[in-house]
Amino acid sequence: MEWRTHIAQVGQRRFPGEPWVRWCFIGLFFLAGLLRFWGLPHLPYTHDELSALVRIYPTLWETIQRGVIEWDTHPPGVQVFEWFWTKAFGTTEWVVKLPFLMLAWFALFLYYRFALAWTSAPTTLVVITLLATLQYTVLYAQIARPYAVGLFTTALLADQLTRYLAFDQRRNLVWTGVAVVLSAYTHHFALLLAAIMVATGLLLVRKEQRKPYLAMCFLAALAYLPNLPIFFKQLALEGLGWLQPPDRHWLPDHVQWLTHYSAPFAAVLMAALLVALSLRIVQGGAAGPARWFLIAWGLLPMIIGVAYSVWRTPVIQYSMLIFSFPYILIALFSGLRGLRPKAALVLCVALAVVSTYTLVHDRQHYTIFRSCKYDTMVRTGADAINEFGLARTLVLLDAPEPQINFYMAKYGLTKTTFPYVALKERISPGQLDSLLVQARGKTVVLGFSNGAPNELTAQVQARFPSLQQREDLMEGQVMILADRGERTLEDRILIAEATPKERQGDRWEINPQLPTGTDTVLKNGTPEPRVYWDFGGQDFGIGFSYALDTIMSNSIDLFEVVIEVSNPGAGTEMAMVLEMLNNNGQVFYKTADLGTYAAGGPVEMVVAASPSYVRRDDRPDRLKTYVFNMGLASIHVYAIRIYRREGNPIQNALFAPVVSLGHHFQGIWAK
Repeated sequence: MEWRTHIAQVGQRRFPGEPWVRWCFIGLFFLAGLLRFWGLPHLPYTHDELSALVRIYPTLWETIQRGVIEWDTHPPGVQVFEWFWTKAFGTTEWVVKLPFLMLAWFALFLYYRFALAWTSAPTTLVVITLLATLQYTVLYAQIARPYAVGLFTTALLADQLTRYLAFDQRRNLVWTGVAVVLSAYTHHFALLLAAIMVATGLLLVRKEQRKPYLAMCFLAALAYLPNLPIFFKQLALEGLGWLQPPDRHWLPDHVQWLTHYSAPFAAVLMAALLVALSLRIVQGGAAGPARWFLIAWGLLPMIIGVAYSVWRTPVIQYSMLIFSFPYILIALFSGLRGLRPKAALVLCVALAVVSTYTLVHDRQHYTIFRSCKYDTMVRTGADAINEFGLARTLVLLDAPEPQINFYMAKYGLTKTTFPYVALKERISPGQLDSLLVQARGKTVVLGFSNGAPNELTAQVQARFPSLQQREDLMEGQVMILADRGERTLEDRILIAEATPKERQGDRWEINPQLPTGTDTVLKNGTPEPRVYWDFGGQDFGIGFSYALDTIMSNSIDLFEVVIEVSNPGAGTEMAMVLEMLNNNGQVFYKTADLGTYAAGGPVEMVVAASPSYVRRDDRPDRLKTYVFNMGLASIHVYAIRIYRREGNPIQNALFAPVVSLGHHFQGIWAK
């Protein structure tokens, strides 16, 4: 059947399809809305959403100049929209998220019309079932960023381009042009997909349609001209500094995430794909030219993005492929066109049930996604100040200040009522230690987000050993510590310890000729004799090496090496080194340096890392740590301890399997 005839059979109705198809879509559309809007008043901002909001300035021009051109890597469309929207309706979470949710939700109707026009009812309903229930599409609908908008604008482009090709109506051509421009101003990958779609249309238009179609393309390009300087400036950037280029695990990991890391869901999905493939073989392929251009629409953005990330600079992320993802699904399931209605409905129900169950249960989406690290940091600090008093509370936050300030303003806090210490890139380990010494007797609230030093918790715990509470959050943690307490949360175990008198663990390498001595240190105000190793004139002398599989319970666990040492003076060149190795040699190296600490002692330096920080192909199997006294100063080493601390299991839970929800606050800090 000629493809225009196939589309004509569906007709120009706004809501096409046989009654059973329409009713099934309505049910799926309702389910999609339920999953997206569930708990809307309690959906928090993500880091990216807050990043956009703090780049909204009083004037629109300043927002574009400073908020987009200077600081952003996206086109200005969404930032401009948010400027108008927040000026009119404020910055409450659900208010800002609402238009993005609505656009992503309504995009399903456009995909329904598009898929029904090009393929069949069974294919369409299976694709809509997945788009309605996958965490991929639910998550990015709930985030007020370009992904929800681009999902809608590219769907609008696909729908209106289809109708123009089949029915040659001018209004469809106009809306096609509008969708192209909106996509271009929304996201660079939406622009890339739009360009591929427009090029496809040029191959499909009739001869008499070509001239108006080219005119539409010209006007769309003309409308994009003002953004070209921004585009070329962003193109010249060296990618995202924290992003690694995709490796051989990237695509399999993406597929596992799409199937919710669930074997039953993957099995049901594979069964549906095998049915589609079998029917395609039996019936001789799919109807119309959809079999070739759907593959181009679905795969070309991914191929281009991966190639750019490998050969120039890393940019590719799962979020950027969401615009082309629906067309991969349509292409994969296009062989279902011969499936009978009852079988199609059964398949849709099975997919919907398994996908929704794994979204809620296996992925714990509504539990994990509902917490905001910055909000929790501010509320916990404020609650502690109210409970213990301003003079007896120290709040330490390693997080971007604009995000913290956003929540301070939300809760009516000021620098006077909430005098937190900003740690991010401002304070050295030695300065932090001096601050902790001065804070004796206080309660410490420690909050940190992704990118914070791994040593923070152990360093604070060296001076405030009683860990009262721990809140594991997506991309962050909050701790409450005290220098004494009736209870201590035990989230780490001692693996090995060495002092001049005794040692625990059988993998210590200590030079027996290393001199020892005794001096007196103050402990809780009381003089106490301490035996030490004297490293004067010695560069090495104490080391420890262990196989990771004997001491590691989970790859996300954190290894902390703590050394008690004196500091003869400012700038002393001495380090505690932590290495991770495999059969190919060293794959990780990190040090804790004595030079920034206050003179005297003892001080407790910390160096920490997790095996999960090493790329999978280079994963270490051995841990090694040693003292390196490069300055040969007369340093006294009292003890070295090695701990394994439980990693935060939901640190990266949006894109990794969820094995545990971790630790959470009780009592006055409970949510």
